[in-house]
Amino acid sequence: MLTLILLLGFIVVPMGIYQWKERKHSTPALQWPILAPLIKMDYQPDPPRLIGKRNGRTVTIDVFRGHVRVATILPFSSRLRVEIAPKAQVLRKAGIVVPDPVVTNDRAFDNRLMARCSDTQAGLNIIDPVLRQRLLAHPIVDIFGHGQMVQWQVPAVRDPDHIEDLLDVLTVLATEMERFPETSNA
Repeated sequence: MLTLILLLGFIVVPMGIYQWKERKHSTPALQWPILAPLIKMDYQPDPPRLIGKRNGRTVTIDVFRGHVRVATILPFSSRLRVEIAPKAQVLRKAGIVVPDPVVTNDRAFDNRLMARCSDTQAGLNIIDPVLRQRLLAHPIVDIFGHGQMVQWQVPAVRDPDHIEDLLDVLTVLATEMERFPETSNA
């Protein structure tokens, strides 16, 4: 009997603790209220999201299509459409021919990721060597910028330093996209 109790204590209790920690780390409603003050953002519970300012810009973190969307808002629409993701993912979305690739001639970047921009020359300026190195440091890159939003989808956000780096990259992209405002035909 004592052996059974000890066995349960050494197996069930650690498994229960592990399951609780995993649930806590994967559930925004449980994790984000704790993260909010660490990254100087406000937590809103319904639906769970974080809102704040980063580098003078409005930024949000929310759940979108089963992923966590980290985004920054532009004050006006940009005419650019920018996408940066793993090469296979971009090819799958675009089809066999990618109409607007940004070829950086950076072997490490071009082998792993593909960038697209509606204005290829602007894309080369935006996706400069410093930004490419910052992007290569991330295991998951899925960035899309269009209109008044630049967003990065990731499976989860847990580490404040990682979140701040994602937000910094997005605000750099937003600043560059703002240099190309959408022109009205008025």
